[in-house]
Amino acid sequence: MRSPDYTRLAQQLPALYQEDATSFAQVDAFLGLADELDHAYLERLEDLALTAGPDAMLRWPAELPLDAGKDAVLASYAEAYDVVAEWLGFAFPPGWTATEPGLAKRRTVLAAMTRLWRRRGTPRGFLDWFCRYFDMPAAARPLLVEHFKAPGAQLVAEPYTATLFVPSTADFEEFRRRREAVEFVNWYAPAHVWIRVCFVSPKLFEEIGILASPPVLSQKPTEQDLKAYAEAVATHQKDLNALLCSVVSVVSHANGVHIYKCIDEGRGLDRLDAGLLPHDGH
Repeated sequence: MRSPDYTRLAQQLPALYQEDATSFAQVDAFLGLADELDHAYLERLEDLALTAGPDAMLRWPAELPLDAGKDAVLASYAEAYDVVAEWLGFAFPPGWTATEPGLAKRRTVLAAMTRLWRRRGTPRGFLDWFCRYFDMPAAARPLLVEHFKAPGAQLVAEPYTATLFVPSTADFEEFRRRREAVEFVNWYAPAHVWIRVCFVSPKLFEEIGILASPPVLSQKPTEQDLKAYAEAVATHQKDLNALLCSVVSVVSHANGVHIYKCIDEGRGLDRLDAGLLPHDGH
């Protein structure tokens, strides 16, 4: 390691091993193989601040010749970022390609990875991870509702369950994008929790925001305050439970699954109404 703080493994052995110079030389040679591996990893850690820093793309990778070309430079940084992500058990989205914009997103996530890792497995940490993965603005932040907070006959029978409400914005109109969101939940949600994903109209979030805000009891409540608080909690649980049991994902007509040919294109077939099966006239 370039740093003078590194001490060879043989030097960390008890003094007894150094009494015989010949034997110690052999031990030092064997442990030197491990030292070389340590050097490779530790030097990479030393360079991590340079390769993952905000000005990383201004630096030329040390392992590349000066005539390597732009594509080789981008590939080198992409490989370095993938290695760091593997240490954390994380895979970058397929859409974050080895281009300058894609590598910039990878650096942003890696810079926040320590903070995200500390909160991994918590509702807040899971949502932060989801938003960064899909590059979602704060205004489109999903809502995660844990079912135990909405006791009711429909959900009590399913412990350790939750619903993730995702705004059905333009980013999640395509089926491919929605499937990617579902796969993310399956990969990174806590192993003991089953989370269903529901894509809802962004307008519904105003109602959900109200329902998701639990009643607050004052620090010095009166008897009347306690009674009102209990009623508010009961109403809150009832409304939230009704929402969880009735809400369905919203799919636009353009991104829906069409059989053979869309009726909007003028098929001469009586379907009794758009979306229903045809009949024979009886």
